Amino acid sequence: MKRHALIALLIALAAAGLGADETTEVYRRIYLEAEGLRQKQAAVLDLVRLGDRETAPVLAEALGKLLADEANYTAASEKELLGRMARDLAAALGDYKYAEAAPLLWAAVEQLDDPLARSEALVALGKTRSLAYAERIALLLESLNLQPSPDADSGEKLAFGAILALEKLRDERGFAPVFFASEGWYSQRVRQQAERSLPNIAEDPTDRIVALLAAETPARMVRAFKAEIASKAPVPRKSEAALQALRMGHQRSGRDKAESLALLELRKLALRSLVAYKASGPGPVEGCAASYASGYDDEERLLALQALGANGGDEAAAVLRDVILKLNDEQRAGLGSEARNRMAKAAIENAAASKNRIVKPALLLVANNDKWSGGIISAAKAAQAAIP
Repeated sequence: MKRHALIALLIALAAAGLGADETTEVYRRIYLEAEGLRQKQAAVLDLVRLGDRETAPVLAEALGKLLADEANYTAASEKELLGRMARDLAAALGDYKYAEAAPLLWAAVEQLDDPLARSEALVALGKTRSLAYAERIALLLESLNLQPSPDADSGEKLAFGAILALEKLRDERGFAPVFFASEGWYSQRVRQQAERSLPNIAEDPTDRIVALLAAETPARMVRAFKAEIASKAPVPRKSEAALQALRMGHQRSGRDKAESLALLELRKLALRSLVAYKASGPGPVEGCAASYASGYDDEERLLALQALGANGGDEAAAVLRDVILKLNDEQRAGLGSEARNRMAKAAIENAAASKNRIVKPALLLVANNDKWSGGIISAAKAAQAAIP
């Protein structure tokens, strides 16, 4: 009855223009007047239902008192009630974005037994944008990812809260743990949440992804690079990641067919990206040349030629020139084939796309080699005309 009377008094005083400090003190009295854990929980619910951010300092004080007194509540029913109360307090503090409560919220994560309360405290830390705790939350999720928890349900609840917290914090330190959570031991619900959260953690995750490309399995390298492609990173940064993906796709050797095919997929994704981003300069040339010379299939070799044409630099044009010259010599020697014709036409078309005069002498030789078909000769003449 006392509690309801105080709430009625608060409403009346608020209507009369009660100041912020006085309002907070009335909120505090409502909580302090409550006797016993059950009444305190009811008081907290009443305060939360008011939807007034002025209650936040009182709610934080209540959480601190709850953590301080936790050891005094030993009965199962009391522990359950304490967990529910902690969840309500953490959720409200998060909704109010009350960053001053961050130390208490982290203490709740470390101290409480109730996994839902700990999870809610993590989410609240994210909502309050408490970046000082990003590293600790990332390490917590990293630890959870390593192996199933003794109590799998509790581990999943905690991981779910950590994933949401890292998404809301938008700190790139959370990228790798959430990336691994998306393929971890968790249930589909947790893994799918990690997939949804991953693109929101960092607009430019390139540094983290480049690190993954250097150290992870081929399948994970593909997943990491796809995350880069889908990110909001600027084009030069995406080109940087594509260059690393192509480089690692050639440096690594698959231990079995599945890994070899994953590395092939990585190289093709990288080559398509280099074309799309019009990546220029000498950096990509070595990888493109390797994909043409020793590509797994014609698709990889054709993509390599396309990337060289999109590059347009002198180094890239020199590779296209040498490819055309070699194919022309082989044609003169009677080594022509349908596959060589396909590569020759692609090399000529991409030489034209390069707009680089370095390729013109090779195109001239093809145009004057009557061993080629009329289609190839016409393509070489058109390419010559397209280059200033």
